[in-house]
Amino acid sequence: MNVQKIEITTWRLRHTRRQASEALPASSVPCLLYQPPNTPRAMLKTTTRLAKASRSIHHASSIVPNAPKIDTLYCDIDNVPLENFRQRAFIPEKPIRIIQDRDSPRKNTAQAQSLLPAQQKWFSHDSSPTQPGVPSLPGANLVPSQEYLSAFADTILPYELILPPKNKSAPGPPKISNAQDEVSQVIASLLARSPDATFHRFNAPLSLFLHAYKDSPRPRERLYIAQAQIADLPVQMRDDLPVPRIVREAGKGDVYDANIWMGVPPTYTPLHKDPNPNLFVQLAGWKRVRLFTPGVGLGIFRGVQGKIGQQASAVFRGEEMMEGPERDVLHEDVWSRDARMECFEVDVGPGEALFIPKGWWHSIKSIGPAVTASVNWWFR
Repeated sequence: MNVQKIEITTWRLRHTRRQASEALPASSVPCLLYQPPNTPRAMLKTTTRLAKASRSIHHASSIVPNAPKIDTLYCDIDNVPLENFRQRAFIPEKPIRIIQDRDSPRKNTAQAQSLLPAQQKWFSHDSSPTQPGVPSLPGANLVPSQEYLSAFADTILPYELILPPKNKSAPGPPKISNAQDEVSQVIASLLARSPDATFHRFNAPLSLFLHAYKDSPRPRERLYIAQAQIADLPVQMRDDLPVPRIVREAGKGDVYDANIWMGVPPTYTPLHKDPNPNLFVQLAGWKRVRLFTPGVGLGIFRGVQGKIGQQASAVFRGEEMMEGPERDVLHEDVWSRDARMECFEVDVGPGEALFIPKGWWHSIKSIGPAVTASVNWWFR
């Protein structure tokens, strides 16, 4: 399969999107965080979310004084007041977070997640006990629903997989889990084809992902169904992901693409930008997003290129962002505690949405050990 350079502005990274979560260090020049009102200070010091499923608690060393926060709309995803959304986010091209109103009669009811049926149908609760001393995020005990999704097991999807680097002191390929036969066979095939690569991409049936979760709610192999187009899914799965009203009516109604992202954490998406507005909705698990204005993001990109001695275009990007020095430096400049930049940061949980304006640079990580799944629509 020939590797083609891919536009970062469209981020058509069926081949290159990868998400890998690591512990988020406090930044010496902190990000601009959304902090819900009346949040106890002690809770902000934790590195996990200990709040109700409808709210997000963020931690940081401090917040940049007088800096703007990410705006928040408290409403159901399909009941967003359109003119309000247009004036606060769509027209001025500013990010906004959408979470369910605390006073909504739908909250904590069986109807609360019905606007995107995939949330209820595609996942089930895992009954395995959580690890002692590990705080649990709301919705952190979800696993793919074998009963429901097995009907679509033959659906071919684009996968990405990151394997640990080869240990130079130990001959042979990296160790893999022998208990998961189907997954192990795929990994063995990838290693035989590219023994020195850590990032792999391939097409495989949905059954591969289901098999990874069959024996354990915490699979070892970091399988990631990356940018699978909704249009390519079976009809029943497409029906589980109806297009939200914002996408249909806030702009011209043009939907340029729609995709699902479902993976074994940790997952990670390198810094990139999109040429179209993006509605990002979390189905299961949690993700942390860092966003940068177009000017700041471009400055980060150019700085990274200078550090690695490259002069690549910000328009056409490829696999170099997924492994090697560029990936490492990008991660360091965006996520390390020594990063010196202004950014916005927000956590997105099950049923919550984030509007990312066109041209805004962003990087995304999963939070916690549970399966993570998202859906997004690029629209105008």
